[in-house]
Amino acid sequence: MSRIMKIFTLLLVLGLFVSGCAVSKDVPQEKPQDQTAKSNGENAANPSQDEDAASPQDILKNRYYFLEVNKPMEDFEAEDLNGNKVKLSDYKGKIIFLNFWATWCPPCRTEMPHMEEFYAKYKDEDVVVLAVSSTSVELRGGTDDKAAEKKVRDFIQEYGYTFPVLLDRDDEAWKIYYQTGVPANYIIDKEGIVRYLKVGAFSGQQEMELAVEAIRAMGE
Repeated sequence: MSRIMKIFTLLLVLGLFVSGCAVSKDVPQEKPQDQTAKSNGENAANPSQDEDAASPQDILKNRYYFLEVNKPMEDFEAEDLNGNKVKLSDYKGKIIFLNFWATWCPPCRTEMPHMEEFYAKYKDEDVVVLAVSSTSVELRGGTDDKAAEKKVRDFIQEYGYTFPVLLDRDDEAWKIYYQTGVPANYIIDKEGIVRYLKVGAFSGQQEMELAVEAIRAMGE
């Protein structure tokens, strides 16, 4: 079991019930509108009167329920939709939003427009969004990487997303960053340290921008 996996397994089992989709094919899926309403309710937690004076780090933890990790990232290799082999370490020197998702997951679908908006704004800066699709997650236990790839390609083409999508054909990345469900969002700093884990979907671009502010503040 990887270092990342050991730290948060219990917390994620609890968090899954309010913010994500179980990977097991035996768990019934919520309708997108149900998940959206639930997510909006959770992430609209009443901000503190002192929030204007709070640091981005405090807001992420207390309002958006980010979990601190502070562990070195573990490298993996995957294939992008252009057929290029890339490693996570290739992006060292950038702030990495490492997202694990599946086409069948309503919260994943809900957060992707926010991810696209965020990517369009920051793609020319020191920030990258990597959406990782693992075969066993996409197929909910299946192993046909070609079938999984087709589902992912069809989905990305249908919605016109332009952020990088990586195909984790042999589940190498998933074995390292495994969670009980998707989406799972890791935020990694420029030095390759996993700073935060967001259990479930991002609520919007503002939340992602706060993460950038928090990471940049750590490097000052």
